[in-house]
Amino acid sequence: MGIVMSEQNGVYVGRLDLGLPVVVEPLPNTYSVSLAVWFLQGSRDERPDEVGMAHFLEHMFFKGTTHRSVQDIARLLDRIGGRVDAFTTREYVCFYARVLTEHTDWIVELFADLLLNPLFDPVELEKERMVVVEEIRGVDDDPAEFAFDRFAEALWPGHGLGRPIAGRAEQVLDFRRDQLIAFFERQNFPTNMLVTAAGAVDSEALYRQLERYFAPLAGRSGREAERQPPQARSFAHYWHRPGLEQAQVIIGGPGLSLRDPRRNAYALLLSILGGGMSSRLFMKVREERGLVYSIHASIVPYSDAGFWYVTAATVPSRLPELLRVIREELDRIRAEPVQPEELHLVQEQSRVNLVMSWESASDRMFTRAKQFVYQEPFQSLDEKIREIQAVTVEDTYAVAQEIFQPDSLSCLILGDVPPAVIRDLPWPVEFEPREWPDG
Repeated sequence: MGIVMSEQNGVYVGRLDLGLPVVVEPLPNTYSVSLAVWFLQGSRDERPDEVGMAHFLEHMFFKGTTHRSVQDIARLLDRIGGRVDAFTTREYVCFYARVLTEHTDWIVELFADLLLNPLFDPVELEKERMVVVEEIRGVDDDPAEFAFDRFAEALWPGHGLGRPIAGRAEQVLDFRRDQLIAFFERQNFPTNMLVTAAGAVDSEALYRQLERYFAPLAGRSGREAERQPPQARSFAHYWHRPGLEQAQVIIGGPGLSLRDPRRNAYALLLSILGGGMSSRLFMKVREERGLVYSIHASIVPYSDAGFWYVTAATVPSRLPELLRVIREELDRIRAEPVQPEELHLVQEQSRVNLVMSWESASDRMFTRAKQFVYQEPFQSLDEKIREIQAVTVEDTYAVAQEIFQPDSLSCLILGDVPPAVIRDLPWPVEFEPREWPDG
């Protein structure tokens, strides 16, 4: 076994002989290990007839292998304790665990079995299909989640980043077992995977365990994701959903990617706009006018694209005033630089959040994984803090002038709003009607 490791700020990066990359950060004074196995393709990389398949596959990995039944898996997880879970994003799928260090070998062997030897039992597949369909229905029943998914779809039409991660219920109902197996086989090769660990972990011992249990990956190859950034468009959509007492509102537009060097200024700018209780939108919309219970602004960044958005909900009769106030605040933050004290406040908030997350082995593990995937340096805590504190008022002003251009703004409204209110909304273009759920 010949493993060449590089080290940066206590983070060790190596690649097993079989081609699997590994990132490890041993942490002193810890008694557990946080470990994850990643597939480096997500829902954006699915073909049109596969939408939702990465997420469905995530579910099926826990439904039996050629060596273990569902009950065997459950008993082992109960025996070792800790936490084991998984999630799917638009750019990767992650299986992660936090266990005591003494159980590291067990969890590595279990993950290898789950991810390399799934059974795709037809009976379990049909049961899990309905579980996923109910998950999709639950999202569609939630006004905020439904509106968010429809906003992304309309912003990036026809692109994988705009599609809902879990897909549509009707498409999931049509997935065949042979399709799932073919999709799995396309993903399952070492350079499309990553292992990360942080905590009470011995790098050399972990490498030996991975070489042993993931040995079946040796010699496998496949096609890595070929990605193109989406082309954004502006829109104004009104989704009519009868029976809702509040109208859900999302206003947003194209933003910056994870790889953009201005990403820290971008994140801080959105925090000033709507990141907390002292933010501009919270003070103007809730505290001064009482228009909403909550309002916030956030960013959604990916490797080659991103968008920002503001979301809130109010009764239909107050919708015109809500849109007007949000537009006024967007115009103001684009026209005038933020105040130094505003920037210092969100920089301090960011520093505090970063320091507190740095104490978590799981947070460190996820951070190091993203740094590897997005080809960022493995920064120390002090380096990251200095980077955030180096952002200037001028940096945020330049970003604001770029991303808050009036002709790039989009708006989505979901609710049971009288037609007269929709017609008179203070927006530059007429709202296009959409009907839930058929749209």
